[in-house]
Amino acid sequence: MAFISKKRPEQQAQAAAEKERKRQEAEEKQQAELLERNRRAFLATPVGQARQCFEQGDLVYQCSIDVMSQQAVIVAMVGSATTKQTTDPVVVLNAVCREGWELVNGSFVFVEQGQQSRDKFMSSGQNVAIKGETVGYYLFKRCEANRRES
Repeated sequence: MAFISKKRPEQQAQAAAEKERKRQEAEEKQQAELLERNRRAFLATPVGQARQCFEQGDLVYQCSIDVMSQQAVIVAMVGSATTKQTTDPVVVLNAVCREGWELVNGSFVFVEQGQQSRDKFMSSGQNVAIKGETVGYYLFKRCEANRRES
């Protein structure tokens, strides 16, 4: 004969409380991990790096932002072209300034990453398409008056 053991009401309540406590701990751990991932992702951005530099007491901060990417496209017997994708860095630059920096200088460089060429169809010469990106380099100096607490 088998006995079926039932938990008393206080044991059931205790088991339910333990289950809820474990669920809450797991949820808190998951939330903490998400916050840490988000913090690391922020610190990897130009704005996050600007904040770190300001907190370290740095006097200048430099960052680079890809402002345009260009892909080479060669179509056989037709010719060559490029496709472009641009990014407006103004939002990032304003956010860096709000971290306590003042923009001193900005310059741009085209970084060639390669090119493709094909002979022209039925004529002499080459079709050439260049692949690369335009990078903006920005120099900031420390400016306490621009600092906004977030």
